[in-house]
Amino acid sequence: ISGLGPVLAQNIIEYRKEIGGFNSREALKKVPRLGNKAFEQCAGFLRVPNSSNILDNTGVHPERYDVVLKMAKAKKATIDQLVENPHTLKEIELAEFIDESSDLGIPTLQDIVKEIQKPGLDPRGDAEQVKFDDQVRSMRDLRQGMILNGLITNITNFGAFVDIGVKQDGLVHISQIADKFISHPSEAVKLGDQVRVKVVEIDEQRKRIGLSMKI
Repeated sequence: ISGLGPVLAQNIIEYRKEIGGFNSREALKKVPRLGNKAFEQCAGFLRVPNSSNILDNTGVHPERYDVVLKMAKAKKATIDQLVENPHTLKEIELAEFIDESSDLGIPTLQDIVKEIQKPGLDPRGDAEQVKFDDQVRSMRDLRQGMILNGLITNITNFGAFVDIGVKQDGLVHISQIADKFISHPSEAVKLGDQVRVKVVEIDEQRKRIGLSMKI
């Protein structure tokens, strides 16, 4: 995602765990080290389904929310009503909302309409769900040597974080990812990959789970 590197991505994950979930895109600005520039670049790619603002769950960037509001007012509707009524969207005369001073032309307006027609759509496309072990629901259920299904949730220079069905993601150190030498985890795995991992370390006190893909 534009504007997000491994450090910021991990900061978002940690902050989300701390607050129990985001309730708006604006809340992303409270993530450590996520400044205005990074927010401008990444906000349109991040979905917040629990937000009271339905646009936070679309690909419309926050700086264009005011345009959608103008469209809704032109149709004497709320933003929610506009999003939920595709027929009303088709009736909008996009030319009325062109604003050359903010680079808002017909192509951009068409993109906005396209995005608000599909709130909640995951831009990553369909993916097969991971079958987690039904007997493993928390760190207390883990045992060294367990072989589990997992999903790559984040990649850093030193390894890959894997969701194994408990609240805390485990870490596969770069040395435990492949049987051959790799200089970066991305040479062997990518975000969203389903993997098989072995539990090699459990530290409940520090909430750390060590995993290995060398099975």
